[in-house]
Amino acid sequence: MLQIGCAEVDITPPLGIRMSGMWEDRHATEILDPLFARAMVIDNGVTQLCFVTCDVLSVRRSTVLNARNAIHARTGIAPDRIAISATHTHWGPATTFIWTHDLAPDEEYVASFGDKIAEAACEAFRKRQPAEIGFAWRFEGKLTFNRRYVMRDGKTLMHPAPGSTDILYQEGPVDPEVGVLCARSKDGKTLGYVVNFACHATSSSAGTKISADYPGQLAAHVKAVRGEDCVALFANGACGNLCQQDVYDPDRLRGGVELAKKMGEQLAEHAFAAEEGMQFTDELALDSRSVEIPFPIRHLPEELFDWARQVQANPQAYNLQDQRYAPMAFELAEEKRRAPTTVGEVQAFRLGDIGWVMLPGEIFVEFGLDLKLRSPAKRTWVTELANGIVGYVPTKRAFEGGGY
Repeated sequence: MLQIGCAEVDITPPLGIRMSGMWEDRHATEILDPLFARAMVIDNGVTQLCFVTCDVLSVRRSTVLNARNAIHARTGIAPDRIAISATHTHWGPATTFIWTHDLAPDEEYVASFGDKIAEAACEAFRKRQPAEIGFAWRFEGKLTFNRRYVMRDGKTLMHPAPGSTDILYQEGPVDPEVGVLCARSKDGKTLGYVVNFACHATSSSAGTKISADYPGQLAAHVKAVRGEDCVALFANGACGNLCQQDVYDPDRLRGGVELAKKMGEQLAEHAFAAEEGMQFTDELALDSRSVEIPFPIRHLPEELFDWARQVQANPQAYNLQDQRYAPMAFELAEEKRRAPTTVGEVQAFRLGDIGWVMLPGEIFVEFGLDLKLRSPAKRTWVTELANGIVGYVPTKRAFEGGGY
């Protein structure tokens, strides 16, 4: 018989902390809405799986390893059966290096953040109770868009000018699938959800205000409808080249709290609708596999360094994005000189006939869709920014087109 527990721990940082996710060096001036680490533990009496999702841009590999060890010490859950991912909000504290090592995170906060990840998982473990679980899938074609566009000159741009006649076509597809896991007690009370959907968490345009973006609004709407004890975890899909903006639709270019609220509430309503038709079970085969694999560091052509030297020689002539990119070229070259690859963990959970793949970077949607097509499981979820961060994982076509 299954036992399932859900919990959440507030990870909202103090004002003044360095933020992560935009080109600017931002520091928090206001709390728009709180950030959380949310956890679910599923136990079938033989195997235990733990999934934690955090309202941050990404989670450092060392933070993952330390949190796993702490969770294992306090619960006995094997470290390779613990997955820790980021929702990818762009309005949270820096928890990893971003752009350059000059923009370092607050290490005191990072340490406490890791402790709170472990606290959330251990609390979910403590709250385990006899439960049943169900899975369902929905279709949502109006919330996520491919943000890279092939222009008539053959180059690719992210977010070109709205309505530009120089746009030829969108470079790639989207993943419109909404995966829903629902856990409920034996008396029918909903304990929690995991919602899997692929879209950058950049909708609230919060600037220097701390916000969990639409994943936080999803969780808040679930509480408003299902009760304060119901925990909604958001597992972001392969969204490296996806976002909420559609350059063909002016109404989808304006971000803000209302857009984040709309997106979160729509995804929560998908979860409620999915729950209505679910077939629940209190027996489920559980398993996991984890392997570390080398991710090759991108080829760095000499002309890139020529350009970077020009930027550094006359930074005022270039935009902030270029000013951030230029030193990164030399940092990446030094990193590649030390090692041509970077190691990342690929993890997979089995939940009955459902497969769940965790990947450690900003994964372009094409890879997520390909995994779903090739998976031997009946249905497969893909979650990015899990168990560390190796950077963007683009397609070969994306490198050829250039752009961000």
